[in-house]
This record gives sequence, C-alpha cells and structure tokens, in this order.
Amino acid sequence: MQTFLVPTWFLSGAILIGFNVLEMRLLAQSPKPSLGTKATSETKSTEVSVSADERRVDAIRFHALASQGTGLLIPLYQYPANVHTNAAFNRVMELKRRFETVPFWVILNPGTGPGQSVDANYTKAIDRLLGAGCVVLGYVSTEYGKRDKGLVEADLDRWQKLYPRTQGVFFDEMIYEDTDASVQHQSMLSQIANQKGYWPIVSNPGADTPERYFRQRVADVIIVHESEKWPDEERIHGNYFGGYSDYPTHSRGLLVHSMAKIDPTKIEMMSRFAKWIFVTQDQYRINDPKAPNPWDDLSVHIEELCKLILVNQNTLH
Repeated sequence: MQTFLVPTWFLSGAILIGFNVLEMRLLAQSPKPSLGTKATSETKSTEVSVSADERRVDAIRFHALASQGTGLLIPLYQYPANVHTNAAFNRVMELKRRFETVPFWVILNPGTGPGQSVDANYTKAIDRLLGAGCVVLGYVSTEYGKRDKGLVEADLDRWQKLYPRTQGVFFDEMIYEDTDASVQHQSMLSQIANQKGYWPIVSNPGADTPERYFRQRVADVIIVHESEKWPDEERIHGNYFGGYSDYPTHSRGLLVHSMAKIDPTKIEMMSRFAKWIFVTQDQYRINDPKAPNPWDDLSVHIEELCKLILVNQNTLH
C-alpha cells in the first residue's frame, strides 16, 4: 500500500473519501493556499491566475472543508490549575472523546495573549487537549487595527517560543471597517501568522463583516456575531448582494453569551449558516465588574451543544 503525508491544515474534520492517490499526493506536496493573496474557488474568480495543480488542490481542500460537520469554537479563558484534575479542562477533553466526530477548536488565553514566561500548567494543558483530539489556538489581541504590527507579531513569536505545540491563532478585536486599507491590514497579520505555520487562523470582529474581508480571505474563519442575543437568521444567511451567502459556511463563526437556556431551533439555524459555533450562560455587561468576561467559565451548555450538532447531522441514534 502506498503511503503519503497529508498536511495538517487539511485534516480538521475533513472527509477524505473518494480522493485518489494523485489527489492526495497533490495535497501532501502543496502548501496551504496563502490567505489574502489570490482568488480561489472560495472567492470571486478574478485577480491572479494560478496553476492547474493549485486549482485542483484548492478545489479538493474546498470540498473537504465544505463537507465537514459543525464544530465548537471554545474560548477556554480559565487557568488550568491542577491540570490533571481541573474540572473545566477535563470536561472539554472528556466530551471530545465522547463526541469524537464533533470538531473542537479550543482558544487559550494565559494573559491577554501568551504571557511573558512559560507556565508549566499551560504546557501540560495543551498536551492533554491535543491528546484528546482538540485543536489549540492562542489568543492574540489586535485592538481593531490599532495595535502595532510589531507587538502582534511578537505575540505570535512568543506563543511559539513558550508553547510550541499551539497550532492556530485567534485574532481578537479584528478591524472590520469597510475600506481597502483595513482589509490589507488584517490580511497582512494573517499572512504573518500563515508564514509562521499557524493554522487555523480565526479572526473575531464579533460583528457584521463587509464582504471584501471574505473575498480577500483575511482568515480561515471570521466571527460575524458575538452577542448576548441569538443571531438574526436573515442577516447570517445573507441572501442578497454583498451578503454572506456568496461565501462558504466554514468561513464563519458565531458566539453567543449570557444565554441561560439553549434553544435547539436556534442551534439548528446557526449550524446551517456557520460551521463554528459556541453558546455560554456566562454573562457580560458593559462596565459591570461583576460580569466583565463571558468566557472565563466553561459553558454549562457544552454537552447539549454536542448532542444537538449530532442530531442536526442525523448521526445520533
């Protein structure tokens, strides 16, 4: 039997059925398409011409991503004290093992970024999350384009120095002004991360994002909703000129906080229009010291989310 390596950017929930040896070899030999640099099957077919092999590889990649199921994007902004018995971290790992077909992307945030020095608890937490099958992303703030590029790049370097097994990056507070300059700025940050080997690259404006950001592919996933309210179906469907419907669901994520109860119909709707979702009961209120961060407690809804995802995929028996 012939064996070959498949790049890690292709494997998160990807469906490999039906790919022949040539197709798999092309994937193995080809780098991940650079973010924000060329038009592909996920963007408007303009701008830069590409080779036949690049087009083929990108089409196979598109098929794999479009075929994957809904996953959980989990902001786990808790300190992993007593990591072998830590309730929150072990809950995530236990659920990933139980619901192995549901992708888990877990965001860690030691100190509004990687911090200044290595913490053995985080090192072991990352090892254990990877061991359970989770993809680990490091938090990096961009302050809506106001943070200096050098500081952002320094955080990317520090994540790799302190915690080299970190796989992806979560660019929080992404700039989303509807200008070419803003798109170019975010694209530049993603290219820097891409060149350093980060995958996936998730960017979070937490709000409606202009079409040009998707056309330019400034990230693998853009969070288009972060709120205490359920997203509006018409808005996240985007079935109009300039709406989201021109771009694949695996390029979008939705985060909901301050939600005491899960509404299964809302989860089903969210899963139709975005491949990365999460819902927590943890509250956030502006200028309220009692509710400053909605992601510092693990959601009590996480198991129900896993079950609903499987129900919606018709795989739960």
